[in-house]
Amino acid sequence: MKRLALLFGLAATMANAAPSAPMATVWQGGPIITMAGEQPELVEAIAVRDGRIIAVGSLKTVQAAAGRRAAKVDLKGRTLLPGFIDAHGHVSSVGQAAGLARLAPPPVGKVDSIAALQDVLRADSPPPGMPIIVGNGYDDSQLAERRHPTRHDLDAVFADKPVLIVHASGHFAVFNSAMLKLAGIGPDTPDPQGGVIRREADGKTPDGVLEETAFFNVAAKIIPPSLDNGVMSLVAGEKIYAANGITTAQDGRVMPEAWPALAEAARRGVLPIDTVALISFEREWPADVRALIGKSYDHRVRIGGIKLTIDGSPQGRTAWLHDPVPVPPPGKDAGYRGYAAIDLGLFNAKLAEAAVNGWQVFVHVNGDEAMQALIDGVAKNGLTGKRTIAIHSQVVRREQLDDMKKLDIQPSFFASHTWYWGDWHRDVALGPMRADFISPQASAWAVGLRPTAHNDSPVVPPDMMRLIWSSVNRRTQSGDILGPMERISPYRALQQVTINAAWQIHEDGDKGSLAAGKRADLVVLDANPLASDPTRLFEIKVVATIKDGRTIFGAID
Repeated sequence: MKRLALLFGLAATMANAAPSAPMATVWQGGPIITMAGEQPELVEAIAVRDGRIIAVGSLKTVQAAAGRRAAKVDLKGRTLLPGFIDAHGHVSSVGQAAGLARLAPPPVGKVDSIAALQDVLRADSPPPGMPIIVGNGYDDSQLAERRHPTRHDLDAVFADKPVLIVHASGHFAVFNSAMLKLAGIGPDTPDPQGGVIRREADGKTPDGVLEETAFFNVAAKIIPPSLDNGVMSLVAGEKIYAANGITTAQDGRVMPEAWPALAEAARRGVLPIDTVALISFEREWPADVRALIGKSYDHRVRIGGIKLTIDGSPQGRTAWLHDPVPVPPPGKDAGYRGYAAIDLGLFNAKLAEAAVNGWQVFVHVNGDEAMQALIDGVAKNGLTGKRTIAIHSQVVRREQLDDMKKLDIQPSFFASHTWYWGDWHRDVALGPMRADFISPQASAWAVGLRPTAHNDSPVVPPDMMRLIWSSVNRRTQSGDILGPMERISPYRALQQVTINAAWQIHEDGDKGSLAAGKRADLVVLDANPLASDPTRLFEIKVVATIKDGRTIFGAID
C-alpha cells in the first residue's frame, strides 16, 4: 500500500508539473464562410486554440478536435469570416487625419463649398502655440465652386498664421500666403520633377495649389516627424481599421523619416493588428532597413516590399493618360493628359534593383500611359513572374490586362471610386467610355488575374462593406452605374479583401481563409453578405473583430 501511495503521488506530481494545453474555443451558431475555394463554402463551426484555427467543419468534428473542456461562442445567427485585409492604404495617415480639421464633402463630411471649408477651419483652429493649421480631405469635385481653394481663400480665414489643407486624394495641397513663405515657395521657385506649382494670371505668383511632388517635397520639412506622435497615430489608425473588421493593415508609402515610428511601435509591442509597410523607394534607405524588406513580422510590423509612384490622381486629373482628359484643369490646353510623377530612367533603375534583390514591387499606377510604363518596366527589368502589384489600376485598357497576366502584374483596384467620384470621372476627368471601364474587376478575373480592392484610406474611410458594395454595384452618387459588365458577385468581392489580398502579399498560407493551422484572424458581421440584398451590402455592420483569437473590437454577447 505504501508503494502504491508513492506511485500515485509521483503520478500526481508529474501531472502538476506538465504544462496544460490552452483551452480551445468553438465558434458556432451562424453562417461561417471559409473563403477557402472558388465557390462559397459554409461550415457549422471552427475551433481556435492559442491564436490559431485547429479545426473547421461540422459541429461534431470540430467539437471532437476541441475537446470536452472547450469554451463555446454562439454567433446567434451572425456571420463569421476571415478578417479583412487592407490591400492598400496608409494606416498611419488615417490616425494622423483623425486629429486634423475635417474638410471632407458628403457623404463622409459636410464641406460642400469654399465658405463651408472656411467655417470648419475657423471652428477647428488650433490652440495658441500651435505653429500651423492643417486640414484634410477637401475635394474640389464636390465643392459648389468646382475648383480648388486658393491662398486667397485661406488668407481670408487666417492672414498671418500658416495654413495647409490636403486634398482628399492626398496628391494636392493648398497653402495660404504665410505657409508659402514658410515653405520658401515664391514666384521664382521652379516646378519640381513630377509636380506643379499652380500660378496666378501673371504666370509667376503661386496661387497656393501644389500638385504631386511640389507638395510632397516640402511636407516633411514643414511638419517634422515626432516619434511619439508617429506611434500614437499608427495605433489610432489601427483601432479605426479594427472597427471596420480589418486584421491586417498596410502603410503604403513609408518615407525614411516616418520609418522610426513603425520600428518603435513594434519595439513597444502596442499594435493591435498586423502592419505591412511599403517603403517609398524613390528615396534612399540605410542598409539596416533594406535588409528587412520581405522578412517576417517583428511584433506585427514587416516591410512587405518597395513602393514606387508613376503618376497621380484621376479625380485630380494628374493621372498619366494615353488620351486627353475631357475637361482640362485651369491653365491646361485641350491636349492635356496628366503627367509622370517620376523620371522613367530612375523608375527602371529601381525596378532592376528590386529584381536583383528579390524584393516584391508595389507601384502606384492610375492612368493607362502609366500602366504601360509599368508593363514595359517589368518586362525589361527581370520582374516577370514576380507578382508585382499595380496599385489602383483604374484607367487600364483591355489589352493591358492580357499583358499583366503574362507578366504576373496583379491589380489592386481602388473600387470605391465608382461611388465617390464616378460622376466626376464620367463628366470631367475621364469621359463616359473610360469611366465605364474604370477598375475593370470582372475583366481582370476573366483573364485569370487575382485582383484585390482597397479604399486607399484616408483618401476614403476604411469602410470595407462600402468597398464590397461598390465592387458589386458600381453605382455613383447620382444613381448611375459605371460599366455594368464590370460588376462582380458578392463572393468575388469578398475574395478581393480576404484570400486574394493575403495572396498578393504572400501571406495566404497564414491568413485570408478559415483553415486548420491558419491565424484566428476573424470578423463577425451582423448579416450574411452572400444572402443579403446586394444593393444594400453597405448597411452590414461589423459586430466584432478578432486578431489571433483575441477580440480587439466589439463583443460577442
